[in-house]
Amino acid sequence: MAAMIHLGLLLPLVLAGAGSGPGEFINIERLSPRVILAYWPGIDRRCNLTAIQSQKGLVIIDTEASPRVMAPIKAKIEQAFHRTDWAYVINTHAHDNHCSGNSLFKGATIIGHANLAADMQWLIDRQAMPERKRQSIDQFTTIIRDLRAALPLYAANRMYTRLIQSDLIFYDLFVQDLQQGYEVVKPTLAFADRYTLDLGDLTLELIFFGKGHSNSDILIYIPQERILVTGAIAYQQYRVPEIGEESHLEDVHRFIAVLDGLLADNVKIDHVIPGHSVRLTRAVLPPIRDYYQRMLTEVQAARKQGLTLDETTRLLTLRAKFPAFRDPPSRTYGYDHQERSVRNLWRILDEEQLQPKAEKARD
Repeated sequence: MAAMIHLGLLLPLVLAGAGSGPGEFINIERLSPRVILAYWPGIDRRCNLTAIQSQKGLVIIDTEASPRVMAPIKAKIEQAFHRTDWAYVINTHAHDNHCSGNSLFKGATIIGHANLAADMQWLIDRQAMPERKRQSIDQFTTIIRDLRAALPLYAANRMYTRLIQSDLIFYDLFVQDLQQGYEVVKPTLAFADRYTLDLGDLTLELIFFGKGHSNSDILIYIPQERILVTGAIAYQQYRVPEIGEESHLEDVHRFIAVLDGLLADNVKIDHVIPGHSVRLTRAVLPPIRDYYQRMLTEVQAARKQGLTLDETTRLLTLRAKFPAFRDPPSRTYGYDHQERSVRNLWRILDEEQLQPKAEKARD
């Protein structure tokens, strides 16, 4: 079956005039002599990888969805830097397109938050549990089938045709790794709050954001380059800042405090690198902080007034005050995130309200 899928991809790619390999689809943006942004674009798929060269070796922030997907990106970065001495891999969190290519960087120190190793276990389980593995392969094989069917429909649109070709190769490599299995490499250096990585001629400031989008989200600030890498914290549009099922009140306060710290006058930021969209600027950060703060303030006020969760959700001003964070279209990823975040915050405040009563009962 696997051979049929992969050989079947070749025909539409050849007919559409695709080139000889995946490398032609990978984009490299030079941010400075020391920093590169690399990504493999698709129709609605992009994961930004930040590569840094330093006196102590090369560093990569995030490693895409699988080793076969990461390999041509790694090669393009090495070609751009004219060196291959990988010293560090940093994972911003444990979603597969941020940490599944770690195994390619033999000998490099893998760095992540203290929660990252546990968060990555799902990647091992996806391969080890037959039903989960089958479901994943079926899901992405269906995507490949749909892309192949769409290719002739867009023959007159060169840009869209190229994106489909790019996606076909990307998902084909990804499915190969799912079928054959790949090594999931967890962090060898973990930190709880902050960690400074000294690279000789520059430093990386790694900051835990709090449990929200995942349990292990971190940001990386490079002061000498005035660059902030945000992982899944900042986006170009639609993505609502998240309060997750495992978030606590201390996490919500941390979200605000971390962003406050990054917005201090002495923190210089020219480039904000999001996880899945074009490069942004420092201007995207205040609305994220203010969104969390307003949600917390309004929900706390509504509870004091005795309003229900449904009443509070209807009365919130978040959509009006933060149009960039409006929910995306129905059936799109993130569609219900605003309601989910409010629901999770409500649960957090319920827990906080019950905690003193429980402590008093124990006394």
